[in-house]
Amino acid sequence: MKKGLLITCITLASMLLVRGNDATVGAAIGYDKIWSLASLYHDKDNSVIQDFSLTGEIFSQWASGSSNQGSFGSADVPSASRWGEIDTPVFRIGFSAQMFRLLKLNAIIDVNPNWDPFYKDLYEVNLTYAPGESFNLGIGKQKGRYFSQEYSIRTRELLEFNQSLLVNTLVPRGLTGIWINGKVQHWTYALAAYAGDYEKEFTNFNAGAVIQASIGYDFAAAFGADKALLRLDYQGSNSGQNGFGPGKFDNALSINTIYQKGRFGFYTDLLGGTGRGMQGDVWGAIITPSWFIVEQKLQVIFRYQYAHGDNDGLKLQTRYESYAPGIQDTKGIGSEYNAAYVGLNWYLYGNKLKVMTGLEYSDMSGGPKNFSGWTSFSGLRVAF
Repeated sequence: MKKGLLITCITLASMLLVRGNDATVGAAIGYDKIWSLASLYHDKDNSVIQDFSLTGEIFSQWASGSSNQGSFGSADVPSASRWGEIDTPVFRIGFSAQMFRLLKLNAIIDVNPNWDPFYKDLYEVNLTYAPGESFNLGIGKQKGRYFSQEYSIRTRELLEFNQSLLVNTLVPRGLTGIWINGKVQHWTYALAAYAGDYEKEFTNFNAGAVIQASIGYDFAAAFGADKALLRLDYQGSNSGQNGFGPGKFDNALSINTIYQKGRFGFYTDLLGGTGRGMQGDVWGAIITPSWFIVEQKLQVIFRYQYAHGDNDGLKLQTRYESYAPGIQDTKGIGSEYNAAYVGLNWYLYGNKLKVMTGLEYSDMSGGPKNFSGWTSFSGLRVAF
């Protein structure tokens, strides 16, 4: 709890520093100096190692919910994942390196917030051959990022506190495999093949495979926008681990967009999956517009999500709806889910330091017990 309060105090102090133009410039310079400490070595003329930097993310947040099935919130999260009543869903540290001008190495671990023990699991370790924008070849462990617009967004850049219910239902956690991706003129593409088992470290190659493929085209020039990407993503799986996303679905498809012009932006996703065994088919839609009230500083976000699941094929969000006491015995299953989120993000140093607040209404029906409730959020995101 003390650590969480310390972070909150630092955040409030940072807010005071950014009042006024001169103060804003001064604060930015101060942030530049602080974050530059993560760069341990940089020499573009060195033929072996051009850059070596620390990297990490710490997300600290508080949530409180009220529903027809009882109250819930961040205090209900297992104690190993929080500081007092402050939830810490992401705590990662690692390093990145640029070598031989063509290779990029990333190594990141998840850390237990209570440091007992310090090490939780291996988030990603991968090596990428990157001769240019048009072609990249990677191998190792990473999150399966080539399916759905929301899941392809870097964790630190996510506009909301939690990913959408259907995205969490379909996507894989960190998997070991090989992938290629790139951008050729206005086209983007990606193809990835992963072992189908999720492990704390690397794969045991004993649970089938997960395939992801993506093709997209950026219409920015045609629309006079900064970005206007339309993408089609496919995910196929014969994974033997049916307790996580791809292991429950044979096939999944996502048609998604992302649009940015000046202060305005939005992303959309129409996605679904064909269930395996007792898992019902699922489908749904997400739309998320956003607007910078103060350019690059203060942003308002709205997200609406709808999901349908045959045979009660949906489950309430792990954070935090599933902790409502009245639905725990049913695991929060249902067939229809609607949720509307509105939030406000204050970017103190871009996505490297931001304060987030939000309010979400969600409703699940069709299962043994209906759920209807509100959840309020506040939190701090730190990344380097």
